[in-house]
Amino acid sequence: MIPDKHFCMKKPVKTMLALMTGSKEHKNAWKRMFIDAQLHEEAARRATLKTKDSDGRHGNRTRGAVAPE
Repeated sequence: MIPDKHFCMKKPVKTMLALMTGSKEHKNAWKRMFIDAQLHEEAARRATLKTKDSDGRHGNRTRGAVAPE
């Protein structure tokens, strides 16, 4: 998955990245891993909402954007 222009990394991840010591390659690999994890989490949440909406209880309405936790 590729983040779009509206992707915003969660604050705890940003803090851990700023305080991390090590090589630039290590930081970049760690950052990429957490970006992928966050994108997969959001995709799974949207898929769950989609299956809940497809059971017919809500008609053709969608829930819109995923609310932050």
